[in-house]
Amino acid sequence: MTVSYENIIEKIKEQMNIVDLIEEYLYLKKSGSNYIGLCPFHSEKTPSFTVSDEKQIYHCFGCGAGGDGITFIMQRENLDFKDAVKFLADKYNIPWEEGVDLKDEEEKNDIYNINKEAAKFFLNELAENNVAKEYLKNRNISSTISKTFGLGFAPDSWDKLINHLRKSGFETDLMYRAGLVSKNKDTERFFDKFRNRIIFPIIDTKSRVIGFGGRVLDRSLPKYLNSPDTPVFNKGFYLYGLNIISKNKDRKRIILVEGYMDVISLFTKGINSSVASLGTALTRPQSKLLKRYGKEIYICYDGDSAGRRATLKAIDILLEEEVEPRIILLQDDMDPDDFINQRGLPAFEKAIEESLHYFDFKVHLLREKYDISEPTQKIKFVREVANILKRLNSKVEQDIYAEKISKDTGVSKEAIYQEIGTNNRPKYRIRQTEKIEPIIDLLPKAYIKAEMDIIGFTLINKDYFEKISEFIHVDDFIDSECKYCYLLISDFYSIKDKIEKSELLEELKDDDKSLERFKEIVNHIPHFEPENEDKVINDIIKTIKKSELLRKRSNLLIQIQGIEKKENDLDNFHRLIKELTELNKQITTTD
Repeated sequence: MTVSYENIIEKIKEQMNIVDLIEEYLYLKKSGSNYIGLCPFHSEKTPSFTVSDEKQIYHCFGCGAGGDGITFIMQRENLDFKDAVKFLADKYNIPWEEGVDLKDEEEKNDIYNINKEAAKFFLNELAENNVAKEYLKNRNISSTISKTFGLGFAPDSWDKLINHLRKSGFETDLMYRAGLVSKNKDTERFFDKFRNRIIFPIIDTKSRVIGFGGRVLDRSLPKYLNSPDTPVFNKGFYLYGLNIISKNKDRKRIILVEGYMDVISLFTKGINSSVASLGTALTRPQSKLLKRYGKEIYICYDGDSAGRRATLKAIDILLEEEVEPRIILLQDDMDPDDFINQRGLPAFEKAIEESLHYFDFKVHLLREKYDISEPTQKIKFVREVANILKRLNSKVEQDIYAEKISKDTGVSKEAIYQEIGTNNRPKYRIRQTEKIEPIIDLLPKAYIKAEMDIIGFTLINKDYFEKISEFIHVDDFIDSECKYCYLLISDFYSIKDKIEKSELLEELKDDDKSLERFKEIVNHIPHFEPENEDKVINDIIKTIKKSELLRKRSNLLIQIQGIEKKENDLDNFHRLIKELTELNKQITTTD
């Protein structure tokens, strides 16, 4: 029997409480009949994210995000609608049968179960093998860390796992389909796939063992051995350590490394934000996972030639997902495992701080490749840099990099643009002689009316003030007189429940220069129908929030303008460009 798609959604909504759901991702504070918190979809200091327990919806007055629980999961987990429904169906244990072959689902469940039993077997074997325990001890992996990652040991035997699983009631054919055993083509006999290896269970974000990786204790080959693809595991579609990342509420950064030991060593030293691809170069599905789970992506591969080639490939794949990674370079071309164990956490954190924007990393490699003091090599260098410049999405970024390359090489910007292609030349250029006017002077005065409306509403009664103060802080005001009025009103309401306009003006009259302006603000009456008061207030708050965003954008543009006057300030430039991009997104969502 199949369950209709609509019925699944209905069952989800019956079991789901949006407040409980969202509280798994961020802290919410009760405020009246609603809950408020810092929006997870844009950067803010004052809470503008509201969740209604009664209506089972959320809305952010800062960036405009809103919807129900399914919409929240779509935005937070970067899923389409159907995958979000599937995500919630799994979360609330609602059968998902629509379009699914039940036999396939049964096989997957069987493999999950046999993998779980195999993981227990490997765990017990580790507890009894002193050589394996000593190996982990020498790699600075404590018993606590070992248990956190579920590490185990595969004994040096051809059939010990097979015999254990048979006694546990599992068929040999299932062991083979789960990738736990191999088969001799000539004799058709089965034997344990993992032998004399430290075992790294690969666990998905639902805490299910989906596969295994095994590392030898000596110098024999292959050094690492992974489970083959099975109905529940495809190494190109998963990342080792993602189960730990998924439990972090703050996913500010993810560090992509190459191996299991890199992930574990970083975790041991206090960095619980690293993941590793599973014996393959980074794939598109893995890059989608990185984008979904991390705000900032760092690549920290080995520093040898193979690691650098893998880094370049990973950069290109991430760029296709519109992710601009930073590259962590470790001293002496060490790998993360050796580096953090030998140099310690402070040195690694410093390496993160000094990480390179992907463009700078590519140019860094080209500088090592070419001697730009030699004309023919300089030409090759500039041509390859021009090819990199073509891929930059920001015209401002392209222009500033072209300027820097021009200064470093002595090649004119015009020649660099010709190499890029005439059509790629940015139409917008920042010149030192140009003056960027403050955005406030260039905009309609809608924000002034909105600020006066806010003052008008707060003077009607204290309830309006308390509602507005949840989303508007005194620093959000641009007009200095409105800001001063709001500050005084806040002080009044801290000691009384009602404010007379006359007493407010009495406090304001000391500033004779602005008295007429204060009278205009205090006597301003916002126009609204009582039944539409919530919408009117929300629209006003939205206008003020947008004006603040526009002011920030103006200031950023002025700072970016100043970058041209400085040398070697690309890190600051990238930070400003990133902030500008985020602000533009927020401004767009408020339109």
